[in-house]
Amino acid sequence: MYECLKGLEPARVFELFGELCRIPHGSKNEKAISDYICRFCEDRGLEVWQDEAYNLIIKKDATPGYENAPTVILQAHLDMVCEKNAGTDHDFTKDPIPVLRDGDRIYADGTTLGADDGTGVAFAMAVLEADDIPHPRLEVVLTADEEAGMSGIKAIDFSKITGRVIINLDCSDQGIVVGCAGSAVIRLELPVEREAVPGNWECGELQIRGLKGGHSGLDITKERGNANVLLARILSSLAETCRVRMGGFHGGLQTNAICREAEAKIAFPAERRGEVETCLEEWERILKKEFKISDPDVRVVLAEPAEGWGMLTLESQEKLLDAMLNIDCGVIAMNAEVPGVPETSGNIGVVTTESGNVVIRTLYRSCYDSKKQYVVDKNRRLARLLGAEFSVESSSPEWEYKADSRLSALIQRIYEKRFGKKLAVEVSHGGNECGAFFKAFPDADIVCTGTQIIGAHTPDESVLVSIVQKEWEMLCLTLKGMLEY
Repeated sequence: MYECLKGLEPARVFELFGELCRIPHGSKNEKAISDYICRFCEDRGLEVWQDEAYNLIIKKDATPGYENAPTVILQAHLDMVCEKNAGTDHDFTKDPIPVLRDGDRIYADGTTLGADDGTGVAFAMAVLEADDIPHPRLEVVLTADEEAGMSGIKAIDFSKITGRVIINLDCSDQGIVVGCAGSAVIRLELPVEREAVPGNWECGELQIRGLKGGHSGLDITKERGNANVLLARILSSLAETCRVRMGGFHGGLQTNAICREAEAKIAFPAERRGEVETCLEEWERILKKEFKISDPDVRVVLAEPAEGWGMLTLESQEKLLDAMLNIDCGVIAMNAEVPGVPETSGNIGVVTTESGNVVIRTLYRSCYDSKKQYVVDKNRRLARLLGAEFSVESSSPEWEYKADSRLSALIQRIYEKRFGKKLAVEVSHGGNECGAFFKAFPDADIVCTGTQIIGAHTPDESVLVSIVQKEWEMLCLTLKGMLEY
C-alpha cells in the first residue's frame, strides 16, 4: 500500500484505490486491471463474467431483508486518461502511478492520478467485499475504454443485466448528475507533401506551453486556451508576415482533454529571424492578455529543432491551416434549458504529423443527437473541400434527463437528512456510459454520483480525502435506503 494512504478512512476504499494505482490501466490497456478484479471476485465467491473487451459483470445477492428491493447496478469504468507534463519520466504502460498526499489532497507526481474512475471502481469493490453494508441484489458493471471511445460499453452483453436502477460512480462535481451529453470523435487525415528547406534558412521548434488544459466537457466553459488552436493562429500569422514554413504539427495526447501543449517545426529566411522573434514576443503578449484569467502562465517558445526534417509545401501548409482554423473548437452553443451548461462543443484534442499526412482528431459533445450530427456533417464537408479522409472514430448517445427519477429523489432525501442542506442536481456536458444504458433500457432510473475530481484529465488531477469519505457514506446510505425506493 502507498505509505501516504495508510491510516485513511474508509481504510478499505483507500487500500483498493492504491492497489488499482499500481496496475497500469490507460484506455485500451485494461487487461491487467480487469484480470486483477476478476480474481478478486472469484476469491470471494462472487458471480463474475469477463468478456473479450475486458468488461466485467459481477453479481452479489441481497443482504437479509433486502430481497424484495429493486436490483441496483453499480457502474464504473476501468480505464484512466494518461496525461503527463513535458519532461515527466513515466511510462503509463508499465509504471505505477506516483501517488502523493498533502493533507486532504491526493495527487500524482506530474501525471494524471486515475481517480477518474479509480475511486468509483474502489467503491464498487469495497461494497462487493463488505458483509456489513445492507443492500439489495447488486449487479456491478465495470467497463473498459470509457475515456477513449466507449468501445467497452458497446461490447457489453446487456442480456446478462436485469437491474433497471443504476448508480453510475463516474464522478460528479458538487452533487448528482441526472443527464449527460452524447459525443463523437471525428478524424480528418490530410495528405501533405514536403520539400527541402533552403540552405540559407534557419530552423526552430515553435512551442505553446503553460496552459492548464482540463476536461473537454466539464471545463469547456472556462475558456481555457487550446494549444492546438493557439499554435495554428500563430503559424497563420507568421506565414503571412515572415514567410515562415512549417514541417509538422503535434499537439495533445487525448481527445477528451483540452490540449495543454503543442509544437511545430518551422523554417524561415535567416535574415528574418529578428522579425520572427518580435512577432512571437507580441503573440505571447496577446495570449497573456486574452487568457489572463484562465491561463495566465501561457508561453510562446522558440526552441531548437530536435532533428532534421523537410518543410511542407505551401499548398499543404495552407490546407493544414485552413483545417485547423475552421474546425469548431470550444463552446458552440449553450443549453437554453439548463443555464450555465453547454449544449454543443468541440475540442481539437490531438494533432499528429507523419511522413505523408497530418491527422486531426476532434471530440464533439451535444445534448442533442441532431446537433451532434450537424457538426459531424460540417467536418465531413470540410474534409471533402480539403481533400482529406474523413471518419467517425467513435460515437456515444446522450442520456436524457428525467424529472421524475425516483432514485434522484431518494438520494436527495437522504442527503438533506444527513447533511441538513439540499443536494445539487446537475445535467453534465461530460459523457459517460449512462447514455448507452439509457439507450438499452429506456425505462431505467439512472443517477451519476461519485467523488469530485479536481483537474480531471490533466496532470493536476487530484481528489480530496474528505470528499471520498462523504461520497462513500452517501453510497452506503443510498444502498441501505433502497427499501424506501
